[in-house]
Amino acid sequence: MTQSRRQVLRAFGAGGLTVLGGVAGAQETTPAEGEAARVRVLHAIPDAPAVDVFVDGDRVLEGVEFTDVSDYLELEPGEYTFAVAPAGEGRQGAILEQQATLESNTAYTVAAGGRLDSPEVFLFVDQTEAPSGEQARLRAVHLSPDAPAVDIAADGDVLVEGLEFGNASDYLDVPAGSYTLEIRPAGADQAVGTFDVTLEGGVVASAFAVGLVETDDQAQSLDLVTTVDAGGQEMTTTT
Repeated sequence: MTQSRRQVLRAFGAGGLTVLGGVAGAQETTPAEGEAARVRVLHAIPDAPAVDVFVDGDRVLEGVEFTDVSDYLELEPGEYTFAVAPAGEGRQGAILEQQATLESNTAYTVAAGGRLDSPEVFLFVDQTEAPSGEQARLRAVHLSPDAPAVDIAADGDVLVEGLEFGNASDYLDVPAGSYTLEIRPAGADQAVGTFDVTLEGGVVASAFAVGLVETDDQAQSLDLVTTVDAGGQEMTTTT
């Protein structure tokens, strides 16, 4: 199965997500300038329903749908427990729970991934230093649970080799412009997903491969979730 979509990189806001109060250090207090940790959440479990997200028992996001990415939340540096539960079931219904230690002045993506019967939490450190001029910076993240290790090619040239499920590549500097990104099984020439992406100059971006390679449910099929990690403004996506 090969899909082709045109996507312009943008900062995914919370959109339909509801950001809730009540997290110590996130909503009730404001960390000193330069000290905050910043965390966003990605729902990457293709066969899971919408979920609510909890930090130290407090619900901070509700109704997060598959492929949704939240805005960054600011948290005091320290150790937190993140939990994910089907929307409306409360903290006691959590299908995932993970502790993480967050450092000051650092941005993170917390991704709920895997399958509903074997969910996993992945924590990625996001780069916040933007390139200058007409350069862009891009990393690939493999979150497709039924895909083998993959290569990522841009306009036919392999940028990332042998990326395993749950892993992120290094950020790569590339000229700003439009690219056709291909997701290929490692060592193969045939793509299982093809996506057209435009990178703006000065942007740091992530491309998350999510969804299933083998499925009859279009809503769960392989997709590319693109985010601006630093240096960019929200832009429009066209299909």
